[in-house]
Amino acid sequence: MTTQAYDIIIIGAGCAGMQMMRALLQHPMYNGQRILLLDDGKSIQQKKTWCFWYQPGVHPYQHLISKQWEQLSIGTRSGFQTNAIAPYVYGHIHSTDFFDFHFSLIQQNPQIEYAVEQVLLTKKREDGFYVSTDHQSYFAKQVFSSSWDQKIATEHSRVYLQQQFYGWQIETEKKVFNAAAATLMDFRTAQDQGVSFIYALPFADNNALIEFTSFSDKPFDQQYFETTLTDFIHKKFKTTFKITRREQSVIPMTDYVFQRFTHEGSIAIGTAAGMVKPTTGYAFNRILKDCLQLATQVLTGKEVLGFKKNRFHFYDQLLLQIIQKKPNEARYILETLFERVSFNHILRFLDEDTNLWQEACLFAQLPKISFLQTIPELWKPIPFTNIPVIQS
Repeated sequence: MTTQAYDIIIIGAGCAGMQMMRALLQHPMYNGQRILLLDDGKSIQQKKTWCFWYQPGVHPYQHLISKQWEQLSIGTRSGFQTNAIAPYVYGHIHSTDFFDFHFSLIQQNPQIEYAVEQVLLTKKREDGFYVSTDHQSYFAKQVFSSSWDQKIATEHSRVYLQQQFYGWQIETEKKVFNAAAATLMDFRTAQDQGVSFIYALPFADNNALIEFTSFSDKPFDQQYFETTLTDFIHKKFKTTFKITRREQSVIPMTDYVFQRFTHEGSIAIGTAAGMVKPTTGYAFNRILKDCLQLATQVLTGKEVLGFKKNRFHFYDQLLLQIIQKKPNEARYILETLFERVSFNHILRFLDEDTNLWQEACLFAQLPKISFLQTIPELWKPIPFTNIPVIQS
């Protein structure tokens, strides 16, 4: 079998793989390098949405945003509040639009190729990387990979939860939604299975995506999701509805220390690189920022360095411990955060774009005991665990 040579291979053509391809292709230093994307074909089959907050006019994917909201709502024990989030807006991209756009880039650029093949083995040698699939053998000087082993993460972490969500896009008989505001978290729902909340994206006053989300280490069956959603919709909106689309996924929430490089030496991207914010599940903008940085490093010949832990990793570790061991306290902390701190301040903090003074002001509004009691847990050795991995 003849080995086909490329300059760069990207393993996995989901959100991270496609963003990595575009970051390379549109970089000023890109000079026609041949790029191959390898994917098993499952990435584009899952119909999903990505949401993120951003400042209008400066986001590279703004043209794909199908709906945006200038206000966010939070439901807590004290009631339901809606606030503007300027200078941010909250945007929504559908995966169909995302993949259509990136496949159009591939079609327009003959130096970019996409192949549906299962990667079996990647080996690094002195001259580069050799990648074997179920169809072909390839060689490249550089490899990016979004492939990762969830089992390793569960066995080498103190906390491994899953953010499980199940949602319906519905059309209601009555006009019941405020289409100007997305609901980030409404905690006024079932709390018997860990920290849980309703997430809602209204596209019109009678059309919305309503999702039940829970942070748990136990898998839920579909009946539980559907019963909880039905109860919430009937109690809150008091209207009949029809389901037009379903959406379901699982996002890892872990204090596992992700590495810049995979065990075979390729550059990790996406979830494999820890680009999912462990305490929130948001990833799109973090992946974007990482891919843009990697494109600059690789195309300009700069060394790609490993990750360094920062204070935000420490903050995430603390909250994850509380979510796992004291879910009722975790819910109280989250509710208090949104009741006492401005929404745009919280979003800036979640973007890891705050300074120490801003973070001190934020933490000053929160109950201290839970955090102080949790700190000693971070110095305990990581146990060998066998947590069941939920397949999305």
